Amino acid sequence: MREARFWAPTYYGTQNEMPGAVAARPEFGDPDVPLLVRSAAGLRIVLGSHDHYGDAPDIQVERRPHGWAIFLHPVGLSEASGYVYFLDDGRSYLVAEADVGPTVPIRCIRSVEEIPELDRPDAGER
Repeated sequence: MREARFWAPTYYGTQNEMPGAVAARPEFGDPDVPLLVRSAAGLRIVLGSHDHYGDAPDIQVERRPHGWAIFLHPVGLSEASGYVYFLDDGRSYLVAEADVGPTVPIRCIRSVEEIPELDRPDAGER
């Protein structure tokens, strides 16, 4: 099975724009986090690990006759929270999965500002 291992730097650009930011960080920096990309009835991208059997979240990408299906697995080795579909004509769709298991269904929001914990600095860090 073909696979490739990558390291993704952490994005800090949003923190530099937050009120009270003391020292500007580089836009991207440490920690670098592992990514594993491998063939798996399409393409599987494991986020935060180089172990394809671990419990890290992943994204599964499949080609369909007229577009792409992307399965979102925020809980590794569990059910999808939702699906993204890209049609070849440029249309796109987001479908939430039913609430039937350990994975919470995806939530659609209007702005990333509704997720303040995504980019906030760690406790005690400026």
